[in-house]
Amino acid sequence: MKNNTIKKTISLALAIAAAVSLTACGSTDKGSGAAPAAAQPAAAQPAASSQASTSSDDQTAAPADVKKIVFAYRNTGNWPVTGEDENGNPSGYDIEVLREVDALLPGYEFEYVGTSYDDAYVGLEAGNYDAALTNAFWTEARAEKYLISEQNLGASVLTLVVRKENADIKNLTDLSKSGLELAPLLAGNGMYYVVKTYNDQNPDAQVEIKTTDDSTYVAGSVEETVAGKYDASIQVKPSFDASVVSEDGDLHQFLDQISYSEFTLAKTYPMFSKRLGEDFLKEYNGALVQVVNSGKASEISQKFFNYDIFNYDFQ
Repeated sequence: MKNNTIKKTISLALAIAAAVSLTACGSTDKGSGAAPAAAQPAAAQPAASSQASTSSDDQTAAPADVKKIVFAYRNTGNWPVTGEDENGNPSGYDIEVLREVDALLPGYEFEYVGTSYDDAYVGLEAGNYDAALTNAFWTEARAEKYLISEQNLGASVLTLVVRKENADIKNLTDLSKSGLELAPLLAGNGMYYVVKTYNDQNPDAQVEIKTTDDSTYVAGSVEETVAGKYDASIQVKPSFDASVVSEDGDLHQFLDQISYSEFTLAKTYPMFSKRLGEDFLKEYNGALVQVVNSGKASEISQKFFNYDIFNYDFQ
């Protein structure tokens, strides 16, 4: 009985070996001699980071011919234009519109790195970043130094802030006639360019410009206006609304002591390194035009600002 069991076991082992051999031969690729790769599960989505994120929805590694474009965005004092959402992920109007642009550019992958205003430009010069995303306005100096697209990414409504007793001052012409003092503007900044352009166009109604090198100063100028150190300050509406008008804003306690009026709109752009070249700029501009013309940028504007920056109606 024992011998019969051994014989059956040997026979069964030989049969299994033969079947395995036949299966292997049948699955061989005759053209290459290699067996086809087994189906692989989709790669896991990388964990989101508060410092960097890509806008690509592809869960596999990017092809070698896809060029990564690194945007350095302001992650403090610039919400809801740029910043981080409740989960610590890069977000804000600019970033969400750029994600729509990225989806139309298969040859590129956009990545977002949160940093300060100053570091965005230092890193851009050093080659650490490809673009600075700081709600920047067009200026002649910037146009000489960086690549700037024809189509604007967004726009900032500028607000003139004065104390309650000066509520009749609603624009730069009113300010010039009043003889009151404007708080300093960041040297070379877009706000500086707006006032300088106004002065160039109104030689008989000048506004005196004082400058500062402190990139964090603008929000603080609201407090100094209330305190009487200066008589007026210029603020960017989205950040002004978030910090002063909003009930949970850091400077909301000053709201009942000031009067503010929207007086102009300035288009905003990423500042791209010239290392990227004109071909990239042309592709980027074309994709951005599509996003704007489709109405998607307006939808995103409504989501973050509660108004359409491309069809803004001054009150």
